[in-house]
Amino acid sequence: MITNLKTRVLSTAAAEPSPTRAAIKSRNKLLSLLAGTAGMVAFVIFALFMSDSRLVRLGGEVTPHHHLQRSVWLVVTTAGGALGVAATALWLALWRGRSMLGRSRSLLLYGTALTPICLFAWKVLCSMVFGYPMIEWPERPGLRCLSLSLLIAIGPLLTFLAVRRTAPVRPALNGASMGVAAGACAWGAVDLWCPVAALPHLLLGHALPLCILAAIGALLGEAVLKVRHR
Repeated sequence: MITNLKTRVLSTAAAEPSPTRAAIKSRNKLLSLLAGTAGMVAFVIFALFMSDSRLVRLGGEVTPHHHLQRSVWLVVTTAGGALGVAATALWLALWRGRSMLGRSRSLLLYGTALTPICLFAWKVLCSMVFGYPMIEWPERPGLRCLSLSLLIAIGPLLTFLAVRRTAPVRPALNGASMGVAAGACAWGAVDLWCPVAALPHLLLGHALPLCILAAIGALLGEAVLKVRHR
């Protein structure tokens, strides 16, 4: 009985050989390239139809007789800070750390919760420092930025799940962390395209997508990353 079980286990393991480390690295590099390409293509297509192919928008008409213009340094500062937060979020979401079981629950929770807060606070702080008025734009409540954020982030999110493949513990929380990381990457692109700094607009168009992506990531993580027993 024990001999037969051992034989079946060995035959199953032999039928499904583990990929080499070099093969895994090559696959992950290809998937990362696909993630970046998917996000950029979505961004360009959206800008093509929604703003006459302008990928960077420094300003616009708040009202027919009121024009606002962002400084280049404001755009560079906000986008640069968003890039740093996104890099940290990706590091937390995609690298397991020293443990084979992945990041701890507290680190994943803090990273998932603090990423949107840091992005939002950095945007508001930079706008205040550079003197850019955070007034509401009546014709831009934030729905287009909400759509753009989700459109950019969905491709990278799916790719992150494919890169990670499994999470032995906390698959939903790992998925939520990946969703927030994908949203943080999208935040930087949306910041280049959107000149609005009004608080209601930022909450709806820029911060809410990260919460939605966290929920989507949690659902997909539970469905995809969970280890299944045969």
